[in-house]
Amino acid sequence: MCLRRRVRLGTVVLFAICFWAGLTEAQERTGYLQGERQGLEMMVHIIGEVQKPGEYRVPDQTDLLELLSKAGGPTQFSRLSAVSVRRATAARPVAAVTAGAPPRTEIIHVNMEDLLRKQETTPLVLQPGDVVFVPKNGWHKWKDVSGVIRDLSVVASAYFLYLRSRN
Repeated sequence: MCLRRRVRLGTVVLFAICFWAGLTEAQERTGYLQGERQGLEMMVHIIGEVQKPGEYRVPDQTDLLELLSKAGGPTQFSRLSAVSVRRATAARPVAAVTAGAPPRTEIIHVNMEDLLRKQETTPLVLQPGDVVFVPKNGWHKWKDVSGVIRDLSVVASAYFLYLRSRN
């Protein structure tokens, strides 16, 4: 009985050593498990019709397509032809900075549909603090209207069933 326990314990220890050695060997392959490139990171925001809107910490030189992908991609109601990027411009006079004037912002309009169709265009490279907005397309109105019609039909059906049961 004691010999069986020792064999089991030895097998478990041997398995643990082999497993740990395999993990350390896999970790030595650069780019496979770590995958994070060294460099600066920035905070950007994406709002609107994407799967996971919010604030993202991304590497420097991240483009708009990468951010859209990181946010889970567009929803079925997104209008990729009218994506806009709000960017605070750094070109301000020094006197305006000391006076507490708000930074100037510029709105950059990007047609992501054309960008995805054409190979020769490159996506917009994001800067720290950029806010990306993906607007809704026209189909979202039909979704809202169909939901209201569905709710009205349920109420009407319940009312007619009530009237029928009273007779």
